[in-house]
Amino acid sequence: MAKRKQRTQYLMAEPNWATLSLIENEEERAKAFQKTQYWIHQEIANKETYKEFRTWVKKHSGWDKKAQTSVLGCPDWRYLTIGQYAFFMNKTGWMPAQSKIWIDAKLPELIEKGNEEIANKATKKKVVAIKPKIVRNQLTDFLNAFDEMLDNLVEGKKAGNVEGLLRQITMIPSELGEARSEISKVKDEYDELVRVRKIKGGRSDWDEQLVEGYSHINTPQLRKIMAYFDEGLQSIDTFTASKKTVRRKKPTDPRKIVARLRHLKADKDLNIASINPVDILGSTEVWVYDVKRKRLGLYMSENAGGLGVHGTSITGYDDKISYEKTLRKPDEQLPLITKKSRKALHEQVGKIRGKQMKVKTRINPNMIILKVQ
Repeated sequence: MAKRKQRTQYLMAEPNWATLSLIENEEERAKAFQKTQYWIHQEIANKETYKEFRTWVKKHSGWDKKAQTSVLGCPDWRYLTIGQYAFFMNKTGWMPAQSKIWIDAKLPELIEKGNEEIANKATKKKVVAIKPKIVRNQLTDFLNAFDEMLDNLVEGKKAGNVEGLLRQITMIPSELGEARSEISKVKDEYDELVRVRKIKGGRSDWDEQLVEGYSHINTPQLRKIMAYFDEGLQSIDTFTASKKTVRRKKPTDPRKIVARLRHLKADKDLNIASINPVDILGSTEVWVYDVKRKRLGLYMSENAGGLGVHGTSITGYDDKISYEKTLRKPDEQLPLITKKSRKALHEQVGKIRGKQMKVKTRINPNMIILKVQ
């Protein structure tokens, strides 16, 4: 079976932040930092980098509380470039020394502008705009027009089309509902007239008054009127249904789906790093390694692209074909395993002596996400 192409929310391939976090050489760090800047600039919205900078100020800046308060008082646009640097550090755990020096050099300016913004907000009075009340006459106009059309029908003239009237007078759903209610009340009286006229004897005084009041309408006219009411109500129902808003469910950001998946980003002793957990979504196989228990695990689905993530667990895997094995020499075995193709990988793991055990339901903070297929 051909490997299923993984979906991503980015146009360009996202850097493996866990791998970058393992770099310790300052020269290599500088090169890695430069390589990621174009990706961050193209793929990450400014709004997100502003948020990352505010997080960086609180957790990594090393500035005192007073300075932090002043800097955080600045408008977002002042973090335009330094926000991208903060995004990088929050992902990898380090930042080139020169970048930190440059941000620290901007600190006096950020404190000054932040204090000015805080002072302006304190003195600025909140002005509440009074919105003019909008008076809608559409419902009244529609009911008056409908009554006029009904009068024309009673007088033997040609009545207009209710559907056309609804197109001319645009009403909101609540007005359409009220219009239907008002027309239904009038129709109820005509329905009563139809019922009473069928009674040949023993009518009450009220029945006689009703028949006399509508004596100018003969039976053929009454049939046309009743058909007109039915047409009008049906047209209103059709327009009401078309006015209902169909809300499409906004697709969930894949990063939010895997946000609670606790895993080990990298292990410096074994020199291995986790792949991006977003790649799990829609995969068929996920290989993990628990550094504490020294166990290699496979989460596998019989259906192509059947794996997903819910909270701290991988979902959609089959218990019968998923398993884990203990590695005796992980420092030797893992490099071989991670480089193998799908078929060769299964053969390699199959040769490992040891009992196959059930995989853990949840991914824990000691697990490296090695590979997806």
